[in-house]
Amino acid sequence: MSIMIGWQFHCVNTTCVPFTTVTALNRRQCQTTCLAKYLCKAATYHRSTSNCDLFVDLSNYNSTMLPDINIVTMIVTDGTKNPPESEVNWVINGDAETGPCESSNAVTQPIGWSYSGTITQMYYGNIAGDEMFTDPGPSNRGKCYFFGGWSAVSTVWQTSNMTSSINPLLIDNQKVWFDFSAWIGGYLAQDDNAQVSLTFLNQSNQNVGNTTILGPVLAVDRGDITSLLFRQAIGRVPVGARTFTVQITMTRLAGTDADGDVDNIVLFLYQL
Repeated sequence: MSIMIGWQFHCVNTTCVPFTTVTALNRRQCQTTCLAKYLCKAATYHRSTSNCDLFVDLSNYNSTMLPDINIVTMIVTDGTKNPPESEVNWVINGDAETGPCESSNAVTQPIGWSYSGTITQMYYGNIAGDEMFTDPGPSNRGKCYFFGGWSAVSTVWQTSNMTSSINPLLIDNQKVWFDFSAWIGGYLAQDDNAQVSLTFLNQSNQNVGNTTILGPVLAVDRGDITSLLFRQAIGRVPVGARTFTVQITMTRLAGTDADGDVDNIVLFLYQL
């Protein structure tokens, strides 16, 4: 990417808006986030707010730049963009849309996951669950989400082999990165919660590197509102990793239902 410190795009008209804005710890993380998105053409990092604006269309920008000491602008250079495969979600049924969903108060285990406990693939709007279609959450939600059910602690997990598509030499040379995200939440003022974790394993099925954990999202985080909040982590796949395990853990702290909720779990793997 070409990097211009202290400069921002000069917009031709009022249609110059990013397709999404995320929070980045630093300019490098903003750059990595753009490179992980196949459609991203440029990014601007706001050093004063840590906002990272991602752009897919530069046609409405003037060829000139405007000075701004708080802005770092990064434009993708031809030949350096990740291949479309980086936009493939490695999580099977991460959106709870594969197979049947629960419409009453029974348990419908999610397809594509091993499970222990009562995590249920639940329809939005089912009063036996938590989340309504109108509750804050992902704009691209489908019909269903993951609901904790009635066990005190429930887990579902899946393990995949990265080397089916990625050369292990790229991993061991620290060229492969991950972009892991999910929408996580719960019910009103309750602290029943959900966590989504990513663990890498080596050829001997031993953990390598640190486990990445998204969540929990507690009532104070949600303002005591039933909702799902976006959580994301970006990092380098550790040396020696050959497979990974994604796990959802739902924990009940009060009442009879484990009111932790998750939707849209995504794992991108890409080369830098």
